[in-house]
Amino acid sequence: MDTPSPARTWRINAAAIIMDADGYILLGKDHGRNPYWHFPQGGVIKNESIERALAREVWEEVGLRPSDYTIVARLPGLRYKYPANHRKITRWVGQEQTYFLVRCKTSRPKTDLHRSPEFAKTKWVLLQDIKLEMFPKFKRKVIKDALTQFFGPPPAANRSSAEKRVDRLAPSSTLTSHTMNRYLVPPGKKLRLKDYPTDDRSLFSGTKEESLVEFDKLREELQELQKKLFAQHKHKILVILQAMDAGGKDGCVKHVFSRVDPQGLHVVPFKKPTPEELDHDFLWRVHKEVPTKGQIAIFNRSHYEDIIAVRVKKIFPDPVWKRRYKHVLDFESMLAEEGTTIIKLFLNISKAEQKKRLESRLQDPDKLWKFCMDDLDDRNRWDEFQAAYQDLIEKTSTPEAPWYIIPGDRKWYRNLVIARLIVEKLRHLQLAFPTPNFDPATISIPD
Repeated sequence: MDTPSPARTWRINAAAIIMDADGYILLGKDHGRNPYWHFPQGGVIKNESIERALAREVWEEVGLRPSDYTIVARLPGLRYKYPANHRKITRWVGQEQTYFLVRCKTSRPKTDLHRSPEFAKTKWVLLQDIKLEMFPKFKRKVIKDALTQFFGPPPAANRSSAEKRVDRLAPSSTLTSHTMNRYLVPPGKKLRLKDYPTDDRSLFSGTKEESLVEFDKLREELQELQKKLFAQHKHKILVILQAMDAGGKDGCVKHVFSRVDPQGLHVVPFKKPTPEELDHDFLWRVHKEVPTKGQIAIFNRSHYEDIIAVRVKKIFPDPVWKRRYKHVLDFESMLAEEGTTIIKLFLNISKAEQKKRLESRLQDPDKLWKFCMDDLDDRNRWDEFQAAYQDLIEKTSTPEAPWYIIPGDRKWYRNLVIARLIVEKLRHLQLAFPTPNFDPATISIPD
């Protein structure tokens, strides 16, 4: 870390990366010849907290009030020195910044372009379109560190141009905050499951305890959105959960959806097919469980078991599970065209974490009922299951029904990411309570 000269100190500063509900990030610049863009930022004044400085600077520079956004994460202690010519005219050697990631509650909120000369010109850009060359040279390392901490490392530079074009696909049916795109499997991309760390927590820099505050807000918002979804009776939501044994499917349902009205929730645990189900096509038992209008259906395991399990355990010959890829893609395409929003989540845990969870079931009388001897047989086929999932996710991540690979080793982080993703998907549906076909003022309730 740089050491300031005895004559100068670091200026304490708050900076904001402002992200709208669609994942676009706000940049600003002046009308002069300066070619560089900026994030809102400013120094802390006497007796002012860093949070107060953030709120003041965002209001003064772009006209957004604290009620317009939520602080998602913060990153303190980032320093950069001023250029030598600048240091001659200031008592500061440079800035020590706390970067805040803030999420707006709406898409492209209106900003006041006349509040600050530095933000006389603004634009909303996607994360992947932000280049370090857009910023002054002396700020680039700090900005790179902040973006990496909040959103994870940028995509590898050696990816093909075709893969990069796929990353820019943003059909309306898959729009979500760009932070969630860290875990998205873009359609057509060659997948390496190992590129998705099971212990990643890059989208939240706080502690587990601090995450609970954000998680609680998301569950409250999910509760309100589900009420509108149910009342509007227009949209259908299908959440598909897949994971290795002990991957956290039950825990996800329990915690993320704990405040949702059961009237609008339909949870289906797909077990081993019954003789009757085996007498039909493999999608017969699935189709009758898809969500109705106004409903959220959660598949705890799903039709994908009829590919994964059949393949790894060699229940049927290879041609059986291979042709099911097409059946599944056609099935999900039909659901999407009929108005179903499909959210497919693979809860990605490590082999070591699975061992801990299976052992905890053996040691806890209240969890012992969840242990199954088949879990050990499946664990012995770990590499085969991982290869099968990698192949399946790659082949079935589509624009209308993409896969998200969620880090699963930390239960609290898994729940936080999934809650945020589902809330943002629901936001894009523009849910609202239906307008009554009568005037309430004319109604009199008799005694």
